[in-house]
Amino acid sequence: MNIKTVICLCLVASSLGELWNPTGQRSKRHQEVKFRIDLEKRNPEWLDKTLEAVSDPNGPMYEVYMTNDDIKQNIGRSDREIKSVIRFFKKQCASICPLSGAAMIHNDFIEIKTCAARYECIFDTELVKYKHPLYDEYIFHSAKTKYDLDARLKELNAPLGVRSIITGINKVGRLPPPLKYYGEIRKEKDDSTLPFEGKEVNPLIVRKNYGTKDFSSDASLNSSQAANCMAEFNANYFKPSDVKIFQAHYNLTSNPIAKIIGKNEPDSAGASLGEATLDSSYLTTVVGQPTWGFFDGSWKWDFVTFTQKLMRTKNAPKVVSVSYGNPESNFGDYNMNKCDDEFKKLGILKFTIFISSGDSGVGSTNGYGCGNYEPDYPTASPYVVSVGGTYLADRSTEKPWNDGGGGFSNHNTRPSWQDEAVTEYLKSKNLPSSKLYNSTGRAYPDLAGYSTNLRIYYRGGWTYVGGTSASCPITAAVFTGINTERLRKGKGPLGYITPQLYKHGKDLGFDVKTGYNYQPYCAKAFPAVVGWDAATGFGSVNYNNSDDSGVGSTTHKECINYEPDYPIASPYVVSVGGTNLHSHSEKIKDHGGGGFSNHNPRPNWQDEAVTEYLKSKNLPSLKLHNASGRANPDPYLRIYYHDAWHYIGGTSASCPITATLFTAINTERLRNGKGPLGYITPYLHKYGKYLGYDVTSRDKTFMHL
Repeated sequence: MNIKTVICLCLVASSLGELWNPTGQRSKRHQEVKFRIDLEKRNPEWLDKTLEAVSDPNGPMYEVYMTNDDIKQNIGRSDREIKSVIRFFKKQCASICPLSGAAMIHNDFIEIKTCAARYECIFDTELVKYKHPLYDEYIFHSAKTKYDLDARLKELNAPLGVRSIITGINKVGRLPPPLKYYGEIRKEKDDSTLPFEGKEVNPLIVRKNYGTKDFSSDASLNSSQAANCMAEFNANYFKPSDVKIFQAHYNLTSNPIAKIIGKNEPDSAGASLGEATLDSSYLTTVVGQPTWGFFDGSWKWDFVTFTQKLMRTKNAPKVVSVSYGNPESNFGDYNMNKCDDEFKKLGILKFTIFISSGDSGVGSTNGYGCGNYEPDYPTASPYVVSVGGTYLADRSTEKPWNDGGGGFSNHNTRPSWQDEAVTEYLKSKNLPSSKLYNSTGRAYPDLAGYSTNLRIYYRGGWTYVGGTSASCPITAAVFTGINTERLRKGKGPLGYITPQLYKHGKDLGFDVKTGYNYQPYCAKAFPAVVGWDAATGFGSVNYNNSDDSGVGSTTHKECINYEPDYPIASPYVVSVGGTNLHSHSEKIKDHGGGGFSNHNPRPNWQDEAVTEYLKSKNLPSLKLHNASGRANPDPYLRIYYHDAWHYIGGTSASCPITATLFTAINTERLRNGKGPLGYITPYLHKYGKYLGYDVTSRDKTFMHL
């Protein structure tokens, strides 16, 4: 039977190359032109160090929430430098038309507005119209696709202080990749069988098999911090009425898209509705939380523009689903490095970015022939979560979808947190020839999910979707639920979790152990095995196996005994624990130390307070700690260190703060003709109720020492 194809969303060529076709038509002289000046980052290593620090659940900075101002202060150029660059460009070809410029949010980009004629004069080029290789869409770009920017700046006598910090201009030189989006929409075959391999998938099946919760009835949790968003490009839009019908069909709570950034124009000429309809249908229903839509009608890949928009949007959702990409070879190293820096910023700001792994298996550098594997980007960035594809083989068993993207980056080297899992995988049998791929590159995908026979309501009728365009929003929605659980407990969003997936991957959920993805026009490519593999990553996520750190935990199966620290558990010191400052009140810091010594018995001056505490509800099992031992109990501070502002956390912060407070008490005693306090620990337990701020109530009392 022939498949009735409604609309094909997948660009079938494995590599489009720089196939924007010049039309020979120049831009009009007074046509407005916006271009972006890329500036060298000051202190670029700060991005890597800070991202690592705020993303480690066991580290003192995990609950630190950075701002755009923090990023700007540490990597941005000074306002004086920004003004110097803008002033330089304002002097060039000044008689043609006005020119204005302004720094973007982190002072590492400048956006310039002028007319086409002045742009051409400044850069000694022609601004010409290029046609998309597959669609009737156009961009304007320099006719010179190879361009020596530094040489041109020298010709214009740019001051060294200007020339030395400009690293690129986005409308000269290499053309941006023509956007490729994943997924394919098909109707049933004539005999009503499903159009893709596997069983039908709908929101009810996802909820049941992945174990998600429905949060739609809890309005108190419907904040942007517990929401997700879909990123849509190249004229992809959706009809709100289609999503409403879809939700009602499955008897789900009505959950319209909460907010639109940009324009949703489903009735415009040339609008494509497939990707955004799929995203909005599943992001809104898997856990029932709010979804925002970020729309950019552009047909060129400019992720910097999108990430800048996302970061400057107030209260933007922290879980982002992106089902677009292109072969790495179409981007170039400079552009991928620039995008990776943007992903690092998003991670520092606690965004979690999910990217579809692609729908061409491992791809091919030989076009329609068998050649070396062609990894996709941005899914092969180490700073995102790459989501591959599976199909539902029976009620709950998943197998690799053959077209699901996976492999090894040719641009990004393998990060250390992948070493153990990937090294083990490379020992597997039946791997393809190592000549076909870069085994030392960043390996992907990280996770996988349902990618075939996803039911949607589309353009007034029911149909099916296939592609990692489906697995990406589904997986993003599952993690939206985890963020919601964290919000319920007074915690913040997960942020950059990819390294943590590799620490706990075997506990995440449903490991796909057999099957392959493939290489077009060639043979089977990467096999699925026990543990991580280049076909499905660690498999799909079982929500019930994930703790609120977003990863599986062996503590669900085995909980080890508590381990008290020393000298904090000595009876002869003051043990200082930790709190967080939450809206003018304090809460216990998750990583603040506390417990009972295995070495020192409980001193009698602790008996009253500790005995009372041991009557409390919800205490851990007595098997885990020595309740007869000396009992012992993490705010974040901003410090100026090595010419930059940093946040620190830990009881290493609460300890000097508390010591300083007691220094003030000693000072008061000195003023009253008394000596220093000395050994006060027993008296803290005698007068503890009067010391100050009880974390349970935050009642203010007075010191009675």
